[in-house]
Amino acid sequence: MDLSLLLAIALLAALIFWLNRRQRGRRGGYRLNTPEPAATASARSVHGRTQRELLRLVGGNRAVAERLVEQVQLRNPNHSEQWCWEKAIYDIQRDRHSS
Repeated sequence: MDLSLLLAIALLAALIFWLNRRQRGRRGGYRLNTPEPAATASARSVHGRTQRELLRLVGGNRAVAERLVEQVQLRNPNHSEQWCWEKAIYDIQRDRHSS
């Protein structure tokens, strides 16, 4: 096969994957990096101490902290946001102690 054809197929697959993830986020999945009224209200339900602890564990990188919480929420949709923040903290601490 021609290298340019393989590259075109790979780019098309990446574009489809990206569009798919983007659509899933717009259908009601929790997105921390786009402040919406519902997301802002639910972020207030998380204790400040919990948010600060997770931020401390990820070196102050808010984007990383939010992605970790979002991943926990996707895997555990029936749990509260507070629980998801605490689970992200637990996961980091567990992973650090196991190595």
